[in-house]
Amino acid sequence: MFVENKTRFRRAEEALRFYFRLRELLHSGRTRRLVADELPVDACATAANAIDDYQCIGWCMRGLDEIALWLLSEIYGPSSFGVHRRSLGHTCKAGRLEFPQRTFRLREMGMVHEHALGVVKRGLRELGMIPARKITTAHVRREIIAAGRVAHLHGERAAERG
Repeated sequence: MFVENKTRFRRAEEALRFYFRLRELLHSGRTRRLVADELPVDACATAANAIDDYQCIGWCMRGLDEIALWLLSEIYGPSSFGVHRRSLGHTCKAGRLEFPQRTFRLREMGMVHEHALGVVKRGLRELGMIPARKITTAHVRREIIAAGRVAHLHGERAAERG
């Protein structure tokens, strides 16, 4: 039985692992660096099979630069059994070898990863491939308290200047 509100993947990380594994299969195990020209221009209307999913996930990566695409493929790309997935530290070292003209720092890699993952998440949510972000009451409460503290602080400063 098909459930209408069910998404294809639970998280963006799962979708990226699926994408890079399928990419390796389609290229017969000889994948080279992912470039923006390989990404599809249009998103598919409904993802009915694995190839449609592959195209939709690729569409979600549009707008990412060469380094962000490389980083996603390094972190979420396929690894063999018994081989641990690369950490950001190992990826940073590999980035220095892959892009010798750039000097990578661990913090920069983390920021590029978060940005790239955010872009992919927005695209996947737009296509309905991952669930929409759940806003919990505790999260909203923390934001309201933080906004109240900022307003209180600015109010005190305004009164001092007054």
